This record gives sequence, structure tokens and C-alpha cells, in this order.
Amino acid sequence: MTSRPRLTIRLRLALLYAATSAAAIAAALGGVYLVMFGLLTPAVGPTPPIPTNSTASAPVPPDGLTPTQDASQVLDTLLRACGVVLLVCSLGALVMGWIVAGRMLAPIRRVTLTAAGIAAGNLHERVALRGPDDEVKELADTFDGMLARLEASFDGYRRFAADASHELLTPLATSQALLDVAAASPRACDVPALLADLTEVNARSEQIVNALLDLARAEHGIIAASTVDLAGFARDAVAVTSGEASHRDVSVVSRLDPVPVTGDPTLLRQLVTNLVTNAIRHNKPGGRASITVSADRGRAVMTVSNTGFPVTEDELKQLFEPFTRATGRTRHGSGDGPGGHGLGLAIVHAVTTAHHGTLTATPNPDGGLTVLITLPLDGRQS
Repeated sequence: MTSRPRLTIRLRLALLYAATSAAAIAAALGGVYLVMFGLLTPAVGPTPPIPTNSTASAPVPPDGLTPTQDASQVLDTLLRACGVVLLVCSLGALVMGWIVAGRMLAPIRRVTLTAAGIAAGNLHERVALRGPDDEVKELADTFDGMLARLEASFDGYRRFAADASHELLTPLATSQALLDVAAASPRACDVPALLADLTEVNARSEQIVNALLDLARAEHGIIAASTVDLAGFARDAVAVTSGEASHRDVSVVSRLDPVPVTGDPTLLRQLVTNLVTNAIRHNKPGGRASITVSADRGRAVMTVSNTGFPVTEDELKQLFEPFTRATGRTRHGSGDGPGGHGLGLAIVHAVTTAHHGTLTATPNPDGGLTVLITLPLDGRQS
């Protein structure tokens, strides 16, 4: 079964333009014909009777035609002229419609060619249409904006894959090096020390994998939502990290008001824990971390602030990307210094977005960071 040939948009526009013009011209010519018909027809009256007793002959028109025949000839000639004019104007309208439609569709053709180039893998291409701010330019600008977001997203995924590979390969390479040393000198191998080192490396690998799973889950969205107390999560996080805070000589101050929010309990708990842990680890001896939870104008507000090392504006822009640390990308800290896997704040950002919240980070003048998160109260999205 063969499909019928489809008319292009350009041809359909040209035919529509020609049909519209032909209808308008036909209406105008028809009006002219009716006016002429009305002017000529009253002039043709009945032939006066010839007296029978008169010897004078009736006047004969020079051309031998009666007035009725004259009017009929004029109307016939006018009708043929109108037909010719209608045909010529319709053909002209079709040609003009074809040209105008081509010029109007040229920007869309440019968008199509750009899309074809992008399909071949050239995400850097843009339409960059110039001209008046009409619907076509708006379409092209929207398309360019979409391409910019897609390119940034693909670049982010490629960078994320490279960083994740680096983070996962490092503990594997460390484990292999420990095993190679033990295999080279089995008699001199300290088995308890080897087991302790392998356990530590394995624990770090497990932390990275769990963090990646948390990040993927947060970016996937909320699956099971329930009403929870954000202050309760903050209170638990402060209790869990109290030992680490004491070890790092960081004092923690909290003001936690009961604030019910609706969301994924696991993700919200991870968000609060990551923020509190980050405030303690990225601090300095004798420093301070403060956590506040309150409600303000139908929003749950959580603020986590700490003293610490200065954070530049350039570092702040990338701080919530995966595998980014304020002290550099994909680099482990010492046992007591800022370490981690660089996914904590990325998870915080993903969880906040999944719960329709907002996140604002501001460097403190004396060092450290203040993170402000607002979430819809009782699940109300605003």
C-alpha cells in the first residue's frame, strides 16, 4: 500500500495564499460585473411599435444591432476579461505565496539544519537567529537555551563519570598495592595491619558507593512521602556527630523549633546529617557551628553556619557539584582534616530540589559558610 504524497508546508501556504487571493479577486470582479449588469440592463427597453399607416421607415442602427444585443456583447466581453484577470492574478498570487512562504519558513529551516547537526553530536552549535523579536525568533532562542542546558548537563555527566571513576579506582588501587606488597614478602607481612588497612579502604569504597546511591535516589525524586519533624532530624544529627565535634574541638550550638514537613524521611535525614557533618568537618580547632530550625511564613527554614577556612566565590559556585570540596576537587584530606568524598553537599542540593525547596549558600566574612534551606511547610509547594 503506497502512501499519498504529502504537500510541504511551503506549498500548502502558497496554495492557501493563492486561494484566498483568488476568492477576494473573484468577489471584486463579480461585484464589478453586477454593477455593469445593473447599469446596462435598464437601458434596454421594449421596441416601440411602428405605426401601420406610416410610410417612414424605422431607424436602423449603423452596425445592424439592437440595444439588447449591444448590452449582451458588453457583458460577455466583461465576463471574459474578468476570467482572464482572475486566472492571471491567481497564478501571480501562487508565485508570490511561494516566495513569501519560503522567506517566512527560512528560519525554521535553519533550526532544522541546526538540529540535524546536533543529532550528529555537535552540541556546541546554536541557531543564533537574528531579526525582529517575533514568534520564530522566540522559538529559535528557546531552542538555543535548551541546547545550552543539554550541553551543560552532558558535560556535567561526563565530569561526574570521570570523578566517580577516579574516586572508586583510588581505593581499589590502594587495596591492590597492599596485596602486592604482602604477596611479595609473605613472611614479613603483618597480617593484622594488612587486614586493618584493607578494612579501612573497603569502608571508604562502601561510603562512596552509598553516597552515589543516595545522590541517584535524591535526583530521582520523592518515592514515599510522610510528615516528619525537621528539628528532630537536626537533633539526631547533632547527637550523632557530637563525638566528632569534640574530637575536632568544635562547639555546636542549636536552636531547634518543631517544624513538620512532608517528604521522604530517609532523604531529609540525609540532608540534615550532611549539613551538620559538613559544618563540623570543614571547620577549624576551636571553631563554632550553629544549627537553627524554624518556621517562617509557611516555610520550614533551616540554617547551618560554621567558622572555618575562607571560601572564595569561585569555590562557592562549584561547591554543590559532585566530588567538589572547598579545598580542591577529588582530593582526600588527612585523617583529621577536611576529607570525605565530595558528595555531601551535592546530595543536599539534590534533596532540596526534590522537595521543591530553595538553597542559598553565603561565605562568612571571617571564614566558613552559611547554608540556608527553605522547604514547603506541611508539603505545601510555593
